[in-house]
Amino acid sequence: MISKYSFLEEEIPYEKLEKLGISRDAFLSMPKNLVDPIINGRVSPIIEARIKAKNGKTIAIPMKIQLSRDDDGSVKLLTYQRTKEIQNDYCLTPRELNRVKNGEVIRKELEENGIRKMKFIQLDKETNALIPRSVAHVRIAEKLKDMEKINHIELGANQKQQAQEGKPIELNVGDQKVVVGVDLREQQGFKVVNGDMDEWNRQMKIKYDLEHDDFMGYVQTDENRWEYQKCVNEQSKKDNVKNTVKKEEKNSSKLKL
Repeated sequence: MISKYSFLEEEIPYEKLEKLGISRDAFLSMPKNLVDPIINGRVSPIIEARIKAKNGKTIAIPMKIQLSRDDDGSVKLLTYQRTKEIQNDYCLTPRELNRVKNGEVIRKELEENGIRKMKFIQLDKETNALIPRSVAHVRIAEKLKDMEKINHIELGANQKQQAQEGKPIELNVGDQKVVVGVDLREQQGFKVVNGDMDEWNRQMKIKYDLEHDDFMGYVQTDENRWEYQKCVNEQSKKDNVKNTVKKEEKNSSKLKL
């Protein structure tokens, strides 16, 4: 069943999922609206991961996960832990923080393995995690060229520039409106919405409440069963949880396992 999606079943990094307390059987028993985003390379809904702390206890940590590929095609598992405050690991300025809080996608040059690269950065409001992705990997310009060719339309220079900056643009395709914009929660890094800018904003907006420790997410209630229910952020009560997950990016809410 998984083979028709972006990631083949044999590509699923089960050994890394095990570190989050998710066995192979538990992964394969996930409900459709949880597993489909994951195997399509999109950011998942909130799940309750169970990670062993240094003292041997198992701590429940709410997070979202995403499968992605490195430049060599190898599969990596990214995690976005839910926190009450934004962890400003990418040194955003106050103005940049305000922009991402307001739902904008920004561009910022960041250092990666000693090399400066231009990145898009987006805030996932449900977790307060900052999601970065290389601008070169978000092929929105190619998508716009395809749309121009297929639909016999021509975009203005300002529209193309706005799209390259990460801003959504509204297009008239025949007698319908379509909005194209960067959304790093999607596998390809952008999405196309049928409708006007109001519809785009409606789909991008998520109602959430970060003022309380309890919230809704997918929880394993027994060995191979998942339920959508209230869960508690034990991470906010445990100082040593951050050390239980191997980090490849220091102090980042986006972790590679």
